[in-house]
Amino acid sequence: MPWKNVTPMEERTRMAILAEEGTYTVSELANQFGISRKTAHKWISRYQQGGVGAMGDRSRAPLSVPCRTSQEVERLVVKERKLHPTWGGKKIQTRLRTQYGIEDPPCIRTVDAILKRNNLVRKRRRRGGVYRIERPELTVATRPLEVMTVDFKGWFTTCDGEKFEPLTITDLYSHYLLRACALRQSTVKWTRMAFSGLFRLEGVPEIIRVDNGAPFGSVGPGGLTKLSVWWVSLGIEVQFTRPGCPQDNGSHERMHRTMKAECCTPASANRKAQQLRMDRWRHEFNYERPHESLKQRVPAEVYQKSPNRLDEQIKHLLYDPSEFTLKVSENGMIQYEGRRIQVGEAFAGQRVALEEEGKEILVRYANIKLGFIPSKRDRDRLRPYSYEKRWQSK
Repeated sequence: MPWKNVTPMEERTRMAILAEEGTYTVSELANQFGISRKTAHKWISRYQQGGVGAMGDRSRAPLSVPCRTSQEVERLVVKERKLHPTWGGKKIQTRLRTQYGIEDPPCIRTVDAILKRNNLVRKRRRRGGVYRIERPELTVATRPLEVMTVDFKGWFTTCDGEKFEPLTITDLYSHYLLRACALRQSTVKWTRMAFSGLFRLEGVPEIIRVDNGAPFGSVGPGGLTKLSVWWVSLGIEVQFTRPGCPQDNGSHERMHRTMKAECCTPASANRKAQQLRMDRWRHEFNYERPHESLKQRVPAEVYQKSPNRLDEQIKHLLYDPSEFTLKVSENGMIQYEGRRIQVGEAFAGQRVALEEEGKEILVRYANIKLGFIPSKRDRDRLRPYSYEKRWQSK
């Protein structure tokens, strides 16, 4: 014969019935069922008031919660999340305080719980642990437009099939998104046009940080292109991140992820509509979206324009007057001791300095070492300088 299973509700009911029959005292019943007399009196009283239906477990939730988030505030949290699908508890909490004037908004954990309760949070698989990476010596921004970060966010196609490549330019210190341009191509021509307008309106930065891909970097002398040579000619220091290390420009890459989710997926009807959509999102990113690293302020509160505006009539002094320099021809050549040495078309029209380094002649553009003039006269190209040592310490 199998064992008979009984539930707590059945045991409570049987004890209450025995108590009503008067066969046992309450103390004897409590001892028999292994409970305290207080608990026995509680269940007997409930049976007398409501019968068998009152013997089930009741909710332990408090009858009143004075600090419970009001339905109106919860509605605002849900509304902000739907308007900004990538925002989390910290940004929404700041939004409640600044936009709706709620002096004491719910804490971040409460906002996250509201999002979860309304099925507005998508679970993600955690990535495995990563090794600690030693970063190169990149400048840490301490003021607006000290460091400007630049990159292209891949390419997209609009609904009419036209291809565009978003160029994004950000001030590293304030995280202010200066430009988000849907360019036709990621070429030097289109990129330089975008920067010319930007430098005239916002000012020229001290440093520009880019990756090693086109149109910013190359495998030629100094790793420079016509675009980065132009930047250096304006007195801007160009900093390259390590190849294959997007974390060196992490804040910019994180902005790309948000931009793709909020204004590039799905794409607009055409490129003009996509540009208008990106402009609206850029305004929201700069003036409405609080940033954790800025203590929940928006980038526009921190950003300031540079007084150093672009004037291409002014020639920046790249060399000391005592240095020996040669002008690079339109086909990228220099004439030295009756020899024609190929420097690179990226430097066409620029002047390069020649200096002795040991027993060799080093060719340098500004403070960037390009390579050595080959000792054999039958070779017409520079012998490359070590990629890791291309920057001359100041």
